[in-house]
Amino acid sequence: MYFITYNCVRQLMCEAAEEANMEVRVVSFKGSVQALRSWEPHLNQTKISRAERYRLISDLYDAMTNTPIRQRPGRSEPRCLKRRPKNYQLMTSPRHEMKEIPHRSRYHAGIA
Repeated sequence: MYFITYNCVRQLMCEAAEEANMEVRVVSFKGSVQALRSWEPHLNQTKISRAERYRLISDLYDAMTNTPIRQRPGRSEPRCLKRRPKNYQLMTSPRHEMKEIPHRSRYHAGIA
């Protein structure tokens, strides 16, 4: 059900961007959801005319495209994996000086 809702919001974002003559990439998803939640009671009224409903939808599209996402040049957010956590402490000194550090039974290094 979440995927259906997500796709419906994305479709509304595409329609709003098309009406505002802007790229879909600069329309904020979070801003669109907030605008949709605030306009939902007005759109669900049963006794409004078709023309009034289209005007409300147009106002909703304007609210969705009011604050475009600002581009932040020079930002780099690469995706990468962190080092896999292990049950042993790191070897930070020579082997003959190394002693096991008891830490909440987390490290199980067997030093000979």
